[in-house]
Amino acid sequence: MNILSRPENSISLFHFLLLLGLSFFLGLAVEEVSIQEKMPGPGGVRTFPILSLVGLGFFLLDPVYLSVFSVGLLVLGTWLYAYFRSEVAVSGHSPSMVSSVSSLLAYLLGPIAIREPSWISIALVVSSVFFLGTRDKLHHLAETIPINELLTAGKFLLLTGIIFPLLPRELLVPYIPVTPYQVWKAVVVVSSLSYASYLAQRFLSPRGSDFLEAVLGGFYSSTAATILLSRKGRLQSGREREINSAIILTNSLMYIRILLVILLLRPLSAREMWGPLLTLFGAGILVATIVFRRKTLPETSPAGKERRSNSPGNPLELNSAFLFAFSYVVISFLTHWVHGAFGVSGIYVLACLVGFTDIVPFILSVVHPGSALPIHVVLVSTMVAASSNNIVKGVYLLVFWGRREGLPALLSLIGLAAGGGLLVLLFRM
Repeated sequence: MNILSRPENSISLFHFLLLLGLSFFLGLAVEEVSIQEKMPGPGGVRTFPILSLVGLGFFLLDPVYLSVFSVGLLVLGTWLYAYFRSEVAVSGHSPSMVSSVSSLLAYLLGPIAIREPSWISIALVVSSVFFLGTRDKLHHLAETIPINELLTAGKFLLLTGIIFPLLPRELLVPYIPVTPYQVWKAVVVVSSLSYASYLAQRFLSPRGSDFLEAVLGGFYSSTAATILLSRKGRLQSGREREINSAIILTNSLMYIRILLVILLLRPLSAREMWGPLLTLFGAGILVATIVFRRKTLPETSPAGKERRSNSPGNPLELNSAFLFAFSYVVISFLTHWVHGAFGVSGIYVLACLVGFTDIVPFILSVVHPGSALPIHVVLVSTMVAASSNNIVKGVYLLVFWGRREGLPALLSLIGLAAGGGLLVLLFRM
């Protein structure tokens, strides 16, 4: 029931105490920041509760048309503008607008606290205090992120928030069993998972952290992470144990990435596939732990060679997004054609062949909601593609490392591929 239809209960003691507590908390944070930055603001720990009570009182005087409340907001805004101009005239430079904006929030807090659910007013104040207390970190973050990446993210948000909802949800080409909406939805999901890993790898991963590099690489691209770690193994002797276990770890996490993509795009299929995928993931983690704990000689890495970490390309680059979309459409067409021409056996052969490329578009082509493939065929195809991809990464390991010290990782990749093959046999029986 709307608050206006029951004025006798328009404000309760709980709402009143909540408003006082939140406004006091906000004023305390603003005053503390003003003291630290030596920039006195227009209000503080005493002003903000009073300001919130004034806003509440003005709202209650005319809760229907909000005439009194609107006039009060106009007067407050005018006064804050005058205060800001006077500070500029006195100090000669622009002061922080944090206190002024927080004053507006305090005034608006009264109606919000009694008209909306409690979590909204609490979230508003807590979020504001968080931004108040992380000024230096946020400024450092703004200085760290290159403008090109911000522009790329902005373009992607434009395509995601505006173009994506407008895409047709009907099939446009009979031989391509996916709609433009489904294609771009897959692009958004896969790119978002990769982008989260990319940001963490670029800004949070300490230089030379093999295991964090392996974890993040598993969600970004296990193939790229395997090549990068293999190159590191060639350059750095004495660290074979760590690098081998990191390669095994990143390829084990590939199964979690596959599961997440399926879960986000087709949850019903994920229910049937989580068991085999988690089994292979658990086996890989166990082997990585055993390899890591194996005793080796002390590190003898040459002092002149630093641990280098080549940052991967931004997965939100529009070229990458369009390339993935194109790959998804082509693979979907091939899957549809192969299934019609050669049946299920053709799908399995195609799954083996796509292991030489990115297997995610193929997995999406067999798992999308319009797919006519039975769930056991989807599972077997996924296992075959993942096993084939592990064999290919084993070849990459031999090419970029090429030493017997990488044998544990190579045998583990073969073992994961064999494990996927064994699960294929079990599910075909």
